[in-house]
Amino acid sequence: MESLPPPPAPVPDELPEPPPFVVIPAPPVRVPEPVAAPIRPTAVHLLLAGAETGVLGALLMMIWFALDSLVEQQHWWAILNLWGAAIYGDAVFRMGLSKASLAGGSLHVVLGGLAGAGSALVLGRLRGFGKVLPAGLLLGALWYVLLQHGLLRGLHPLIERMTPQPATLLAHLLYAVMLTRIPGRGLCLAQHAPRNRD
Repeated sequence: MESLPPPPAPVPDELPEPPPFVVIPAPPVRVPEPVAAPIRPTAVHLLLAGAETGVLGALLMMIWFALDSLVEQQHWWAILNLWGAAIYGDAVFRMGLSKASLAGGSLHVVLGGLAGAGSALVLGRLRGFGKVLPAGLLLGALWYVLLQHGLLRGLHPLIERMTPQPATLLAHLLYAVMLTRIPGRGLCLAQHAPRNRD
């Protein structure tokens, strides 16, 4: 007897759905960003940073001198009047807190700003606190010598002789330490300066 083949499987009315098609996204193409040239402060940025720092250093020195005068039981404006002798001469020794004090303080701030701007041309190109601090101390010492034994003596001889020591030396040390902010401040000004767009 012959065996019969098995009956065919029933055909469903609907075809089964194919398995979902999985799309594997291609990795994103990274376009390299253009490497910008490092921002470097220009001479103008450094001069502005130096002038600003010099003025701040001069103000810090004035606060120091005022405190020293109070400790020495003098008027806090005594050093300002002494500097004012460069403009008003010996008359400042009979003046109280007056235009001589304002003139002396203004002279000190202007000279401090000019010294800071000059120092910026040296300090502004240095990188690293280990290089900036010794250079700042050297420039502060140079400024002390030029001011105390040159410029102030030429303006009025009594200024040099009556300037309090060692308070003046310590004030110039504060000024020298303040000069160390010039490189960072110059870089900050360069970063925030408007740039010409082509």
